[in-house]
Amino acid sequence: MCGIAGAFHPDVLSPSAVAAVRRMQAALAHRGPDGEGLFQSRRVALAHRRLSIIDLDGGRQPVRGEHEGVVAVVNGEVYNYLELRQALLARGARLRTVGDSEVVPWLYERDGERFVEALRGAYAFALWDEARQQLMLVRDRLGEKPLAYATGGDGTFYFASEIGALVASGMVPLDPDPVAINRYFHFRFVPEPATPLAAVRKLPAGHRLLLSPESPQPVPTPYWDVAHAPRLDRDPVEVIRGDLEDVGRIIVRSDVPVGVALSGGLDSSIVASLAVRHAAGPVKAFSVGYPGRPPCDERADASAFARHLGIDCIEVELDASDVVAGFDGLVADMAEPIADVAGSSYRAVMRAASREGIKVMFQGQGADELFWSYGWMRQALRENELRDGQPGYLQALAASLRDRMRGPPLGSPRGLAQWLVQGGGFADALAQAGRLRRGPEAAGAFWDVARPAGRIADAVAGIAGPRLAPEARLDGLLASFPRRGRGESWRRWLVRAILATYLLENGISQADRYSMATGVEARLPFVDHVLVEHAVGLNDACADAVAPGKRWLRAAVAQDIPEWVLNRPKRGFSPPTRDWVASLVRERGAELASGDLVGTGLLSREGARRLSRPSGRFDRGLRDQIAYQTLVLEQWFRSMRARVPSPGGQ
Repeated sequence: MCGIAGAFHPDVLSPSAVAAVRRMQAALAHRGPDGEGLFQSRRVALAHRRLSIIDLDGGRQPVRGEHEGVVAVVNGEVYNYLELRQALLARGARLRTVGDSEVVPWLYERDGERFVEALRGAYAFALWDEARQQLMLVRDRLGEKPLAYATGGDGTFYFASEIGALVASGMVPLDPDPVAINRYFHFRFVPEPATPLAAVRKLPAGHRLLLSPESPQPVPTPYWDVAHAPRLDRDPVEVIRGDLEDVGRIIVRSDVPVGVALSGGLDSSIVASLAVRHAAGPVKAFSVGYPGRPPCDERADASAFARHLGIDCIEVELDASDVVAGFDGLVADMAEPIADVAGSSYRAVMRAASREGIKVMFQGQGADELFWSYGWMRQALRENELRDGQPGYLQALAASLRDRMRGPPLGSPRGLAQWLVQGGGFADALAQAGRLRRGPEAAGAFWDVARPAGRIADAVAGIAGPRLAPEARLDGLLASFPRRGRGESWRRWLVRAILATYLLENGISQADRYSMATGVEARLPFVDHVLVEHAVGLNDACADAVAPGKRWLRAAVAQDIPEWVLNRPKRGFSPPTRDWVASLVRERGAELASGDLVGTGLLSREGARRLSRPSGRFDRGLRDQIAYQTLVLEQWFRSMRARVPSPGGQ
């Protein structure tokens, strides 16, 4: 729930800084349409926009602790707030509300900065201690709730739930970060702590930041790291079943109607089952599909499971014209560039939920990443383990040829054309052999297994303008991978890497942005930090952790999910990508030549011309993806420029 913003100066906050906080607060109105609040002191201002979920009448913010000088603004939900409230009351606390946010300042007063270790949920908050003259910013362990910051020219520190709010402050320049932009073209998002803007950084997930007159520079420090999750020698099925029931019990707490995003897959079916069993009131399901019901349309499966649960299922249909017409709104809602073509589908579901009066939506992100559902993750594990053996070149090439060479696809002219261009897998085999031959000091194989890193680097270099060209190198991608800790298993490292990149910046970020843009809060049971720690701990203890098909998860929910769902083949949440991108390129491609990316030197005019043409049979999908990423980035910079206040508004 909610959006937060604020400012801190080590001496005294200027009137212009307070006005900037007000502008940020207004820019976050979509995250909190139900109310607003402001706290101001000599050195700090804290702003809040409220989406009322719990304690509808009494949960206004900022919230205070026992002492008036301890003040907090909280975005998100503390799921275990009832248990924390009971413990506080037993310790003599005189709580003023029945909401979840108030536990934050009260726990801080009693337990100090380590109190965050007791919180379980999705949150980002700012807490001001007047007596210590200290500002503390905290982001939840998995990064479900966003928090970005920047420092103005006069040394004032600004923070907000979204980058666009910082831009709306008028205190943050729009200068792009070319290193971050290069990584965006490889990942389809910008891995934290970077953002597309050189002046703005994200507070990393699981980190806190302390500011005071004596320490005014922002230096985030971790309070949680999944790398430290203990090894768990227990029955995986029993552990996962217990964790799902536990998180299901606390995550459904709400004083407003709830819904669930339902596809035909296992993960959303589990989440829907948890919601129906534990929610205090009725649950509505929402599903998205496409004209003609192509194979990627899962509405029939979703409706069947909704009937099984005895709940209504609202269907949304989305076609290419809807995607083109809604593109500007999509990019504005995503708050930062995330080039996942499925974003239009996620957004359509949240908008439908909002129209139905739903204010809390449950989604299934996280299960694929925790339980090795992606074939490329299992491939990365094999490569990293092979690399530990330090194979010679011929040995590495032989292993790669066995992995990558394949016969031609049947029945698909485009697939056959792509197979020919790729040499039947020979190019992928050469790339894999190169990864196997990296030295021990290099990062492990990870994202470069899933995406043709070398070809992407070449493609980016081919369209880069003078500002991006010096950074359009492959080493810019590898430098963003996490380093493997001493004694850390490759299994743990890979789960840690995907949690901190793809799940965080693509799955979790989209869930938050598209929901909050419509006044809805997304909740993700699978990224509960207790469940995550246990899944990672089981990884190291159980030999069958990496088995395809989510074996543990299926067994854990077998008593609640019918066999016809458990045994259904996995289908990714994939819309008609090629048709959508082709339509966008036809409608919007010509705009690139005179756009912000060319104007700032990120994109060359020749690159803009190339991307304005439809793709051909031999593009292997890469050109479509680069074109879509470029259109998203172009529109994002335009939307940010529109947020800069006019000189008269300063």
